[in-house]
Amino acid sequence: MTFSRFLAVRNCRHSSARACALGAVAAILALVLFGGSLILLSLQNGLVRFQERLGADVIVLPREAEAAGMLEGVLVQGVPAHFYMEEHYLDELRGLSGVAQATPQFFLASAHAGCCSVAVQLIGFDPATDFTIQPWMRESYDGVIGFGDILVGSGISVPADHMLMFYNTPCRVVGRLSPTGTGMDTAVYTNMETMRAMMANAAAAGFDYFHGIPTENAISAVLIRAADGFAPEGIAAAVNQMYPQLSAHAAHGMVRDVEQGLGGITGTISMLLGIIWLLSVLILGIAFRMVVHERRREFAMLRIAGAPRTLLVRTMLTEAGLIAAAGAALGILVGAAVVLPFAGLMKESLTRPYLLPDGGVILALAFGTFAATVLSGMLSAAWTVRCVGSVELSAVLREDG
Repeated sequence: MTFSRFLAVRNCRHSSARACALGAVAAILALVLFGGSLILLSLQNGLVRFQERLGADVIVLPREAEAAGMLEGVLVQGVPAHFYMEEHYLDELRGLSGVAQATPQFFLASAHAGCCSVAVQLIGFDPATDFTIQPWMRESYDGVIGFGDILVGSGISVPADHMLMFYNTPCRVVGRLSPTGTGMDTAVYTNMETMRAMMANAAAAGFDYFHGIPTENAISAVLIRAADGFAPEGIAAAVNQMYPQLSAHAAHGMVRDVEQGLGGITGTISMLLGIIWLLSVLILGIAFRMVVHERRREFAMLRIAGAPRTLLVRTMLTEAGLIAAAGAALGILVGAAVVLPFAGLMKESLTRPYLLPDGGVILALAFGTFAATVLSGMLSAAWTVRCVGSVELSAVLREDG
């Protein structure tokens, strides 16, 4: 251990209350930097995954569902909903110019009743034509979805026997889908055959969801993949013109709307991060300045003993680095304990796609925060270096006299 490091450690131990106070400021800085950056990364990660999971170029809904924002509520916020249109629209849309593929989906909200194990969003898809759910499904389950088979989102608890009941239809959980950070994590997915059985049982039990549409001919949405050379906006405009009772829009428009909603949140967090960083550096700088003023006699005596000015400078910077490092480690640990376990609560409170990055990214963020906090602490102490180096014995003796 060098003499400057020895002096720094001794000073921290001798003035533990002062070191703890400075370390607390560094800990707050690290907590805010780590926690705020992790939230920003999670929001960005959720938006990217949401865009990937939509998988369609154009989405067609009943007009009343689009007006009420029901699809965004289902996919982004996880709010169960049900809305329907007649299935013949699917065949008609498949015949439109520019439509390469079209597949139906069906949304049914399970009930808070004995006929259902849990109240969630049920989403039916057609395995023969689907191009949105199955690529996601293949990440965790490579089998065939038979009658009664369901896939659950990452946010749904699965019983030990892997069986759930929806509208008196026994269902076997065959896979759990990877997380998306959206409302899709709290949904249950199955094929249309199973969904039709649930629909019929719901209608027989008196659940009036379908508004006069026969359950065997009802769908909720049509997802379209555009052919090469055709713009999604053009296809959506053609659908809206031909079918006033439907509402079509380009899928990336939904992503853009969600992204615009994130803009205010991310901008506020970024501004707060910058303000707190500046305040922390300023507070630490003032605190180190006061420390230097209090220790003028100590520095003067070291100079009399033959210590060069560079030793005093190194001692002060080393002390600042040690205090900032201890505070940074504590702040990062507290930030991890606050942010990581409550990702689900954050998603619900923000009502936006929110998905934690993988462990490697979180670890890199922790190391980056640690380095930034230590450098900030040393930067705060750096402007006191001139004071340390200019301490003169004569000035101290005059003050004592």
